[in-house]
Amino acid sequence: MNSAAIQSEAAKPVQADLASRSSFARVPAAFKLQFTVPSAMIGVPLIVFFGAWAVAIGIGLWIRHLADGEGEPFYTGASQATIWCLLFMAAYSASHTFPFSMALSYSRRVFVLGAFLAFAAISAGFGALFSVAILLERATAGFWAESYTFDLPLMTQNAGVLGAGLMAGAVCLLSMMIGFFWSILYRRVSLAMLWLTALAVMAALVVIVMVITQNDWWPHVGDWLAVQSSYTFAGWVLLLTLGLTALNYVVIRRAVPTP
Repeated sequence: MNSAAIQSEAAKPVQADLASRSSFARVPAAFKLQFTVPSAMIGVPLIVFFGAWAVAIGIGLWIRHLADGEGEPFYTGASQATIWCLLFMAAYSASHTFPFSMALSYSRRVFVLGAFLAFAAISAGFGALFSVAILLERATAGFWAESYTFDLPLMTQNAGVLGAGLMAGAVCLLSMMIGFFWSILYRRVSLAMLWLTALAVMAALVVIVMVITQNDWWPHVGDWLAVQSSYTFAGWVLLLTLGLTALNYVVIRRAVPTP
């Protein structure tokens, strides 16, 4: 073997190491790619967050006025509006940034990791806002109308304000990864197969409900939920999110980056 061949063989491990490091070095850029249009991932969700909250407060004040200042505390589900918004925004972002990531020569692994970290940062922000909103509602007695959008007993009774924010952030992250999954799956399979997959998922959920009902397992499900705190529930949700993220990577490996 000549000297050139020996040098070439010796350089291969070094080149592989450099390639590996350069690949993960692009994760911050893949992270920033999700914020190319800040209004999509930050501006619009914030508008939905405060807009839905304002509407809920207005309805609470109106109900309190009709009841002449009396009545039971009024709880709303308006806090989930932001989660639904971020689910669709994650799907939109994944669909539109994936072709650009391939054009910029990002690996699919880097793209998924960057998207996950971006969604995790957004979810952490949502969880923090959720906790701040709880404190504000408590300080004002539900804006003087006992109208609560975030300070929900289901969220706070087992783990307090911090636990409620953690659970809200975990649910938000799972929702965003679900939106990411369907968006990438659309690029991986045909539209007909996408609908078949959605129907299969719904059918599986129906079968699960039927099996639980037939075997009278709902009391056991209720007992399991009753012993969960916001912290433990957030842990289960995060575990499910990690599994879904791995599935996203499997799906995206053969996805076509069409415009």
